[in-house]
Amino acid sequence: MPGHPFVCGVGRPKSTVDFRALRRYLMRMTKKDVLQRFVEKLSAELEEISAAVRNSISMATDEAHRAESKYDTFSLESSYLAHGQAQRVEELRFALDRLQALSVKALTRESVIQHGSLVRLESAAGNVRTLYFCPGGGGEQVAVDGVEVCIVTAASPLGKAVLGKRLGATFEIKIGRALQTFRIAGVE
Repeated sequence: MPGHPFVCGVGRPKSTVDFRALRRYLMRMTKKDVLQRFVEKLSAELEEISAAVRNSISMATDEAHRAESKYDTFSLESSYLAHGQAQRVEELRFALDRLQALSVKALTRESVIQHGSLVRLESAAGNVRTLYFCPGGGGEQVAVDGVEVCIVTAASPLGKAVLGKRLGATFEIKIGRALQTFRIAGVE
C-alpha cells in the first residue's frame, strides 16, 4: 500500500495503519448527511409537538375542565399552552420547508459562503465550530459523526458576519461583552 494515506511510514513498518486518519476519512460528514439529520430531527419534533397541540386543545375545550370559579384557570392556561405550541409548529414547518428547498451543491475553495454551506470556524484559541447556513431553523443543533453542527441564519449576528465570506477569511464578532476573532477553516 505505498502512498496510501492511512499507512504510516515514519519510523514504522509499512504495514502499520494510521487508524486515526482512517477514522477521520470514514467518519467524514457531508452536507447531505447534515441536511438529512436536520430534516429528521425537525420532522420528529414537528410530529411530537403537533400531538401535544392536539392534546392541549382537547384539554382546553373539554367540558370536564370547565372553570368552576373565577380562580379556576386550568382551561385558560391550557389554551395559552396550545397557542404557544401551535406557534412552534409553524416555526418548525417554516424551517423544514426551507431545509427541504435547499440544494446540496458542491462549493469550490473560491466559493462564497451562502445558504446551504457547511462551514467550520476556528477561533483564535483554536476551538472549532461547525455551522450549517439555512434561511430557517436558526439555533437548531445535531450531532453528525461526533461533531455538533448548528444552523445559523442570515438574520443572526454570526450569520451576518460570515455570509458572503470565503475560505481563509478572518472576522471579528462581539459575543456577549467579548470581541472574538474567527477564521473560516473549511467550506463545503
